[in-house]
This record gives sequence, C-alpha cells and structure tokens, in this order.
Amino acid sequence: TGTQVNGDEATVNNNGNTTVDGQGSTGTEIAGNNAVVNQDGTLDVSGGGHGIDITGDSATVDNKGGMTVTDPDSIGILIDGDKAIVNNDGDNAISNGGTGTQVNGDEATVNNNGKTTVDGQGSTGTEIAGNNAVVNQDGTL
Repeated sequence: TGTQVNGDEATVNNNGNTTVDGQGSTGTEIAGNNAVVNQDGTLDVSGGGHGIDITGDSATVDNKGGMTVTDPDSIGILIDGDKAIVNNDGDNAISNGGTGTQVNGDEATVNNNGKTTVDGQGSTGTEIAGNNAVVNQDGTL
C-alpha cells in the first residue's frame, strides 16, 4: 500500500504518477467516513491491484488524471460505503477484465466527464451495487 489512512475526515492529494501491480496491492487506502481523494496524477493498475480503495460512508474521489486498469480483479477506484461521489474527469482505459470504478453502497453518484474506453471480455467502466444510484455519462464512452 502506497498511502494508508485510518480515520474519518481524511484527505489525500496525489499529484504524482501511481503504479499498482499485483493482488493485494493498493495505491491509496482509506478506512473512515467523509474521505476525500484528489487524484491529479496518472493511475496505472494491473495484476489484481486497486488504485484507490475507500471503506466508509460519504467518500469523494476527484479523478482528474488519466487512469489505466488492466487484468481481472484490477479496480481503479473502489468504494465500499453509502453516499459516495466519484468524478472521473480524466481519460480512462479499462481492458482485459479490469474495472474502472466500483461502488458498493446506496445513494452513489458517479460523474464520467472524460473519455472512457472499455475493451475486452469482463471489462467494466462503472459498476454500482446499491440502491438509488446515479451515473452521469457526459464524456465519451
């Protein structure tokens, strides 16, 4: 794990390039409510790793950098909690069974404003498991 924070009200600002490769590997991991991640650098995830992994309610991720996710079980942004907000403004390339954004919780909102390319069997751009979810696809898919 590159950055790990345990506690509520955490904020992580990542302006650099993050590469995550391998099962159990995580770029940024937060356990707590009201977490904020500002991802302005590129995020490359493969081999079953997770780029951003948040467990807690009312999380916000602003992803302005590009994101590349390849391989099964690889997830760019994973949030387990209710009332999550994800803003994907950068270009995202998801392939070979990877998942770009996955939210497990109720009342999630995902705003996809950048270009998203999804290629390969089992690949998913945005996946939400929960009630009252909203996906706004304003970018190119």
